[in-house]
Amino acid sequence: MKNQVTVNIYGRSYPMITEESPEYTERIAGILNDRFAKLREQKKSLSIQDAAAIISLECIDELVKNKQTEQNIRTQISAYAEDANTSRAEVDKLNKEIEKLRERVRQLESEVKLRASFEEDNSAERIVHGRNFGGNNTPNRK
Repeated sequence: MKNQVTVNIYGRSYPMITEESPEYTERIAGILNDRFAKLREQKKSLSIQDAAAIISLECIDELVKNKQTEQNIRTQISAYAEDANTSRAEVDKLNKEIEKLRERVRQLESEVKLRASFEEDNSAERIVHGRNFGGNNTPNRK
């Protein structure tokens, strides 16, 4: 939505049509007025046109540096995202390996229990004397 706003910049009124809110536009005009006042206070002989040129250069300098910083941040974020994806893939791979190892541990525990049970229930003495695996006695055949 377009807004029509009149701002006062260092004693002159400027009607503007902007997409920004009137409050925002007035706020940035206030910032510009503060910069004008500060610069003119430092250099009293500076004309309004010269002050405007200096402030314009400072603003463009800030804009260019901010864009460079923004690009550097975007590049860093991309690198971090790539690292995160690589790490996520590694975590998934390690989680699959952990699950395989857990399954192997379950198998080994089961085997150990089975062997322990077999050793308890089917000692060599029972086997020699003809007792079966279930613990029932069978006649000893000779």
